[in-house]
Amino acid sequence: MSPEAEALLFAADRFFHLESEIRPALAAGKTVVCDRYMYASFAYQGAQGVDSKWLREINQFAERPDVALYLDVPAEMGLGRIKRKKSVLEKLELQRRVREEYLKLVRAGELTIVDSTQPIKEVGENILRLVTQKLRGLSI
Repeated sequence: MSPEAEALLFAADRFFHLESEIRPALAAGKTVVCDRYMYASFAYQGAQGVDSKWLREINQFAERPDVALYLDVPAEMGLGRIKRKKSVLEKLELQRRVREEYLKLVRAGELTIVDSTQPIKEVGENILRLVTQKLRGLSI
């Protein structure tokens, strides 16, 4: 499947998830935590050469989260942590490009980086600290 087709399918799934789960939960006053979201499309399909402007256009319906984190590790370390059979997207060179796309989002201020080379307990503590700081800064 082409990365453009993947991007469209992920955008369609994201739209459905927003409509059926996220927006109703937010309307009910709940806190929503998501894994990946639109930034994964920007990184994965962007790393495969899909135009970033087009990726943003097909995801323009998606609200920006109050807090968006990127758990960063070098590609080699991330792939080394996978215990199951690796997918087609879990190749070293692609993962290096994906990481660079994520780091572009960090530099642009869209994501906050978390050094995930640390032990899991420290990573969790850093995430809690960052999320708490960001949420305290919101005018709720």
